[in-house]
Amino acid sequence: MAEPLRRIAARLGVRLVAGLMIAILWCWSATLRKQTHELERLDRAIAEGHQVLAVFWHGKYTPLFPLASGRQAVVITVDSFRGQVIGRISRWFGYRPVLLPAEVRTRGFPALVQQVESNARLIALALDGPAGPFHRIRSGALKLSALHGVRIAPIGVASSHALALTSRWDRQVVPLPFSRVAIAVGDLIDLSQAGDGDAPLEDIVRGGMEAAEREAEAILGGRNRA
Repeated sequence: MAEPLRRIAARLGVRLVAGLMIAILWCWSATLRKQTHELERLDRAIAEGHQVLAVFWHGKYTPLFPLASGRQAVVITVDSFRGQVIGRISRWFGYRPVLLPAEVRTRGFPALVQQVESNARLIALALDGPAGPFHRIRSGALKLSALHGVRIAPIGVASSHALALTSRWDRQVVPLPFSRVAIAVGDLIDLSQAGDGDAPLEDIVRGGMEAAEREAEAILGGRNRA
């Protein structure tokens, strides 16, 4: 009897926390001054027939939930209380969550393989998530992208005023209400074209991420992409 009650309480807890977070995100995002026109680069890449892996730093993901809503992105997370909350939030904003069994320790890689092989058009992934270390890039996702010809789209996020949670491993940055927030989509990276003499895959993608972050700052400052 205790186990069924525990499962019911857990499901109710997920719904309650997710509902509260959705309300907060919706109200908070309504106050932001958004500069998100570059997300159309993702739409164009998909319309051209590319399979796209949109990558970002875990500490910058918060604004992406509401600001990129409506796109049929696959969001990979772990089947835990936190993961189920993220899954419900993802569905509310129009994404398709894929929950990986919690006992699997490869941090979403099997689920990523399945989505790539099933030809999901847009997959969203925190490069250093779900537990870090800070800005440590997952090489497995890059090798998989290179093998299947998946284009990598670096995502940069910048905000005029934000709260930095430096006590967290990802140093999460949360834009404050009424801030200006800019999202940049870097040039698509095709790792399948990288040769033996080229830089390591991690360095190639890190360079793209750094460029996307700089571009987001430039957009915030009123300087559009040339």
